[in-house]
Amino acid sequence: MNQVENIYLTKHRQIIETLTGEIALGRLKPYDRLPSEKELCVLWQASRSTIRKAMDQLTDRGKIFRVPGKGSFVSFPKISHQTSQILSFSEKMKAQGLEVETRLILREMIDPNEEIATALKLSPQERVLKVQRLRIVKGEPLALQTSFMPPALYKGLVNEDLESKSLNHLIEEQCDVRLSRSDVWIEAPIISRKERMLLGNPRAPLFLAVVGLTFDQRGEPVRFSRGVFRGDRVRLKISDSSVFELDYSLLLG
Repeated sequence: MNQVENIYLTKHRQIIETLTGEIALGRLKPYDRLPSEKELCVLWQASRSTIRKAMDQLTDRGKIFRVPGKGSFVSFPKISHQTSQILSFSEKMKAQGLEVETRLILREMIDPNEEIATALKLSPQERVLKVQRLRIVKGEPLALQTSFMPPALYKGLVNEDLESKSLNHLIEEQCDVRLSRSDVWIEAPIISRKERMLLGNPRAPLFLAVVGLTFDQRGEPVRFSRGVFRGDRVRLKISDSSVFELDYSLLLG
């Protein structure tokens, strides 16, 4: 932005445009801490209300994020996907030019709890296949995804590569199942110490759980899943009454 253009902008707009430009050019990088409101007042010769208005709008745009008692930080660029679509995590990330590393944490048969057994319509004596995978984007853990599937899918998945292949695709190709839809719920999860460590033990203890139940072509449940996302990177967006989006953003370092 040149000096002539700056003249016609209000002070808070100048602050917004300048900081946005610095972020776009890479002079301000993700996790960089911004000056305090007091420091910005001095730097811009502006009132506290003007600075706060600019910072509020930058936060709303996802350019920065705030941590109470710590200050304001530059956000990661947002990545979004619709959780209601039957697309794999990797497909959603690749659609936005991002590569995903998947690390298989465990694959085992377990006795399901009541919630899982009810969701998958299992009898009390039936076990489930549990698959847990860590998703890494841009070199940092972003999500820990755990899936539970009925025993009928075990043979088709027990020997498959779950790190380089989509679980959705494997269910369809190896188990002769056509996935039709997913119902999704958003929760505030209780995080175990192990899950926190797998997710990089983020400085800001914020997490978001996306719980999904996926159905086959006959309307029968075939996959109960729980994804725990870094809340310092993910923001839930509701675009209308039926579509949820997750914006994968930013955070501190």
